[in-house]
Amino acid sequence: MSSNTPNEKIILGVSASFHDGSACIIKGGKILAAIECERLSKIKKEPLQDATHNAMYKVNGKLIDYVLESVGMKLKDVDYIAMSGNPHGFLGNDAQYSRDVEDFDKPGFMIPHHLGHNAAAYYTSPFDHSMSLSVDSSSGVPESYHENSSICIGKGNKIESLVTPPIPYGVLYQRVCAYLGIGDPLYKTGTLMGLAPYGKPISNAHFDFEHNKEISYLIKEDFSSAVKIAATAQKDLEERLLHLTEQIPNDSENLCLSGGVFLNCPANSLILKKSRFKNIHHFPACGDNGIGVGAALYVAHHILNQPRYEYKPHEICYLGREYKQEKEIDYEYIARKISEGAIVAWMNGRSEFGPRALGNRSLLADPRNQHNRDRLNHVIKQREWYRPFAPIVLEECYKDWFDFDVPSPFMLYTAQVKKPQEIPAITHVDGSSRFQTVTEESNMHLYKLIKEFEKITGVPVLINTSLNGKGQPILETPEDGREFFNDVPVDIAVIHGEILER
Repeated sequence: MSSNTPNEKIILGVSASFHDGSACIIKGGKILAAIECERLSKIKKEPLQDATHNAMYKVNGKLIDYVLESVGMKLKDVDYIAMSGNPHGFLGNDAQYSRDVEDFDKPGFMIPHHLGHNAAAYYTSPFDHSMSLSVDSSSGVPESYHENSSICIGKGNKIESLVTPPIPYGVLYQRVCAYLGIGDPLYKTGTLMGLAPYGKPISNAHFDFEHNKEISYLIKEDFSSAVKIAATAQKDLEERLLHLTEQIPNDSENLCLSGGVFLNCPANSLILKKSRFKNIHHFPACGDNGIGVGAALYVAHHILNQPRYEYKPHEICYLGREYKQEKEIDYEYIARKISEGAIVAWMNGRSEFGPRALGNRSLLADPRNQHNRDRLNHVIKQREWYRPFAPIVLEECYKDWFDFDVPSPFMLYTAQVKKPQEIPAITHVDGSSRFQTVTEESNMHLYKLIKEFEKITGVPVLINTSLNGKGQPILETPEDGREFFNDVPVDIAVIHGEILER
């Protein structure tokens, strides 16, 4: 055991779910670093487990070493291991204490799956008292519906599980992906969210998504029917989630949301606008990639009673390793190139933790040019033509461009675009946009670039989509960035200040 004082205890958090494995380091109750397995393995949504799927007890040493080295630590410095894994058979509110975590001679805690979700959201929130709701999707059989959600209450350092409602909302939404032939639901629910605005919901519709083999390619065979079904599924999810928030005990005006279902931006926006809660907080890695962070924070605060840290938004989303800044960035030059039509691979600062590119591992382009959307979809990303692209906007300007009342630092809300004719490449078919706001404090490099773009064009907005190729996870290392530039026909790459051009 290390000699760290009680308030300096170091916790290694591990997400050992059957997908989206990750590891994090917390010291003195503060998140220092976190990274997902996929960023190193290049296998999208890779679990942190061995070939026997013994995810709860044997973990990926390469990832552990990487996250420890990123903060100048070794395994001997760690005081506790905190794990959270698959939901089945691992519910409730009680942490399980164990000294038998394979490969680690450290005391360990097993934290229930949804308690991990809720703890990640609550302990990174600014709230001292809050309700917390997690919703995701398990195996999809009715017997497992009680594993898909949890309502908790957080007060100070403590978080308690109140109830696990038996709801299949995430399961039903995932089934639509298979029903329409969009693809594996583990990867493609975001695609369904992007497809839904092309259609109008069907009134009083009922679909049997259990039996869909004969129509598993509806998206290719009958697009007009497919988009109606997608729109119906999206509306259904939104209404069910809003109704669920009404069932939460009226104990606080604050609400924390977690679980993979809350990557659904229109649903988040509806809850923000129409629920009784005045303040809402998300942890950006709200899927299973975040439950290891939640487990470690639960141990730090609920069990060890370490003081909570007051996070700023960038301190819970940019959690990857620091890389050497090779050169000063010529912001004016890059902004001008973007204004002239260049698509830029942008890799600067610490990588994002979670599924959304938030400006450090991004592809950037001019939102005024509709051609950029088609080029990004067809040539660069090689994905479905109907998928929209998100904008990133200077926070002080977002209300001029998007009809929304609060900033959106984690790209988890959808707003109507106020000037769609000026920024058509980020305006979806229904006039909406999944926007992100940025400040100089949160992301200095990107803020300066957008400022220069605004000087040139009068538009404080850029297209921002994840820096990855077809089927790849978001890139991590400078070597990844250079390989991407060699393989993918982007015009420019900016890798920690170093500029590569064709």
